[in-house]
Amino acid sequence: MKITLTPGQAVSVHGWWRARESLTWGDVLSNEQLSFKKLLDYNLREQDLFLLQPDIQSWIKAGKITLDDFPRLKLWGGNPIRDFKADLADMARMQWSVDTLLRMDVGYQDLVDLGLIPETMVLFNYTLAMWASLGFRRVHAENTANHILFKLFTMTKQDVMAALK
Repeated sequence: MKITLTPGQAVSVHGWWRARESLTWGDVLSNEQLSFKKLLDYNLREQDLFLLQPDIQSWIKAGKITLDDFPRLKLWGGNPIRDFKADLADMARMQWSVDTLLRMDVGYQDLVDLGLIPETMVLFNYTLAMWASLGFRRVHAENTANHILFKLFTMTKQDVMAALK
């Protein structure tokens, strides 16, 4: 598959002397400078990049995407845990919003499966409402010590329980 480039994109992607008004996956693979982010910087659209290479694992194996790119990989159905093997430290370091996690199909249970415990929830700096939208439920709070819930949400356990499903 190849995509069509504008004259400006052709020069940016291929260089002044080798400019071509198309781009193939082979071109991307053969040029270390061409990454997902760099191609977006050249004003290529995510839709075009999806047409160019719809297999997210091909992008990953080629080293053409990074964990930072995952919020932009909706067309690929990109999930940083499943596809990129991100761990809990990676997820906390990214400081993604709850909406971003939900768009990437990451929920509370996914984070628990990575090793999230109530004591480490503080790394994400989310409110109770945010955690609830990710799937934190009353049953999770029931098994959490009062002082930890207070540290996380500055609320008593009773108030936390009342606020959750």
